[in-house]
Amino acid sequence: MPPLKYFAPNIFTAASLVLGLASVVCSTRGDFELAAWMILWGTLFDKADGTVARLCDATSEFGVQFDSFADFVSFGIAPAALVYFRVAPSSSMPGLVAAAAALYAVALAVRLARFNITTGGESVFFGIPGTFMGALVGSSFLTAMKYGLPESFFSYFPYLLAVGGFAMVSTLRLPKLKARKNKAMNAFQIANVLAAYVAAPFRVFPEYMLGLALVYLVGGVVYCLLNPETGLAPATATPAVRDGDEQHAA
Repeated sequence: MPPLKYFAPNIFTAASLVLGLASVVCSTRGDFELAAWMILWGTLFDKADGTVARLCDATSEFGVQFDSFADFVSFGIAPAALVYFRVAPSSSMPGLVAAAAALYAVALAVRLARFNITTGGESVFFGIPGTFMGALVGSSFLTAMKYGLPESFFSYFPYLLAVGGFAMVSTLRLPKLKARKNKAMNAFQIANVLAAYVAAPFRVFPEYMLGLALVYLVGGVVYCLLNPETGLAPATATPAVRDGDEQHAA
């Protein structure tokens, strides 16, 4: 039996996986708002498991693989199901919606498989992280619902899935959320992470979380484009350190 310390981070991973499954069930029943919030809650658990693993000195290859399965369910299948069951019934092209959902899920599976055999030791993500894409889909959906955007707006979500799928397996670089030399930047990062851990459980301010995601995405990609040498440390085939998405850079 493994030491008890390994159970702590894996409980968080299991919670993320269960939330992903519950999100799919909610989508099939038409409770799309709760389904989207569950994706965001899963994001919080996914990010917490790496922190707990470090605090407990409980990183392991099992944790890496388990986290990948959880990520695929919570940030691959759940967002795809959310968009499909919300958009397909009223769409004139339900096959296109299904194709976009399938492309998104397959892209994340490819990303996870690819990065599970490499390290996450670089200072940047190569391709947009799956956890991030799941949170972007969920927060976009909730923001649209909160502000009562017209039905036609939701017809664009399959395109978001398709673009997100390609972005996850692309060579786009995005800086990881790490401690910086700039204390003001560190304080800014910590404050916004804490705000997300307050807003999501209380199901408030999805637009704030969407705004954070977009600022991070656009700012991070532009920064890496302007600094082409950033994060080019070579990857190896040794197991990565468990750190949420960063354990396998996905």
